[in-house]
Amino acid sequence: MKKLLSYFSVLFLALAVLSSCSKDDEPKQDPFPSELVRGAYIVNYGDYGSGGASISKYDYDSDKLTNFYYQQQNDELELLSNIQYMYQYDDQVFLLGNMPDQLITVNPLFEQTVNGLTEQIEKPRACVASGDYLYVSCWSENADWDLMADSYIAKYNLTTGTVEETISLPGGPEGLEIVNGKLYAALNFKDSVAVMNLDDQAISYIVTPAVSSYFIKDPKGNLYVSLLNTYSDPSDQTGLGYINTVTNELEEIYPLSGVSTEYASIMAANNDFTKIYVTAASYVQDGEGEWNLTGSLSEFDVATKTFGSDPFISNISGAKGVSVNPVDGKIYVFAGESVTGAGLMKIYNTAGELLSTKTVGASPAMALFLD
Repeated sequence: MKKLLSYFSVLFLALAVLSSCSKDDEPKQDPFPSELVRGAYIVNYGDYGSGGASISKYDYDSDKLTNFYYQQQNDELELLSNIQYMYQYDDQVFLLGNMPDQLITVNPLFEQTVNGLTEQIEKPRACVASGDYLYVSCWSENADWDLMADSYIAKYNLTTGTVEETISLPGGPEGLEIVNGKLYAALNFKDSVAVMNLDDQAISYIVTPAVSSYFIKDPKGNLYVSLLNTYSDPSDQTGLGYINTVTNELEEIYPLSGVSTEYASIMAANNDFTKIYVTAASYVQDGEGEWNLTGSLSEFDVATKTFGSDPFISNISGAKGVSVNPVDGKIYVFAGESVTGAGLMKIYNTAGELLSTKTVGASPAMALFLD
């Protein structure tokens, strides 16, 4: 009897091992298959305080545009906030919304995964992630639109889904970037870029000749920053600034007049980082006394460190921003003459030739490319 039991014990163990190996050998299903995710996702901001925000999806392989994509993926649930910024990190996509202020988390299929976070996220502007944390620039509930004394960085714990702490950063932080354990914050109400050591949260400043809004990180980890002329802080030294992140010095300024004061995607680099495209825009009064936002796109050559003598693309009515498809290098320009009417996404080749125009949602601001 003991021999029989031993035989069945060995047989059972062998079957268990074989079963285990069989399960391990089975290919794991991708919860976010590329054929469903791949595409450009467009943020349509809408009308501040009055809603109208939406997400459009453009499948550039099939040339198929789907407006109100977020609603489609969420049982027709509307976005009640105006979406200010969109950011992807691992298998999560974060939407920063205004009025009401919140952080919305979706998966790569744009299905909302948790309830929108509203606590300690007041007038969020942009975000960047590192490790287990998402850092969000916030202008605060009591934004004074002058010194921005109460603005801060919200440190959001990705594991617990809560804001672990808020770090005071006066000056209206907007665009953020992380390099070598340091958080760089463009300040929209102070002529400086803030540098925060993530280990001890010590903050230093890089003085700039104008306020700033967003960064582009080069392959070496150095930063290009947009320098702006604004109503609250005028300056005639606008353009691209180049920050050496080893020395934390503003090494160069490449002049460009009229750099856009719009948000989210006023500049973008191409896929091999040989060109940077910068949106310039200003309000021009027409013959009937109406003020219209008219802009252009300038091309910065990274090798020669110069802008072209003429705009790369001119006469963009309602110019909002630019994104570059990292797969094919095509340039997506966003325009919206009205905050309530449909906006446009214009797609250009690398020679600046218009390939197609797509009708998207109100006030398109940027595109996020997922694969």
